[in-house]
Amino acid sequence: MLYKITVEPDYLNAELFNRETMDETREFLQVVANAAVKHQRSRVLISVHASNPVFTVERSGFLAYFKKLTADPSHKIALLGDSVELGISHQYIEFIGRQHGVRVQSFQDEAEALQWFNAETLVK
Repeated sequence: MLYKITVEPDYLNAELFNRETMDETREFLQVVANAAVKHQRSRVLISVHASNPVFTVERSGFLAYFKKLTADPSHKIALLGDSVELGISHQYIEFIGRQHGVRVQSFQDEAEALQWFNAETLVK
């Protein structure tokens, strides 16, 4: 597994490559969530490449690690994947995340994700 995290002016950009195990997933998500808090970025773009899909959101730690971000009502987490399988798993993460108050959305295109970051969102 390899990853790259870049602090952009308005968001955190996290790229993940060749993830295979749930332990790797948890490690990556913990690093990303900690970086978002450290750099005060409530918007996070996660791009996943050449990796196994995740269908066990609770075991991945996604909800636990990103709970701190949900305190900011402007938080948004965008998920990108480079395969159909990753897209389907990201839609599942989106579904479960929203049930727990996490504003997360899956995208096929980075430009769409960045546009969503900049769109005004009504906070409920």
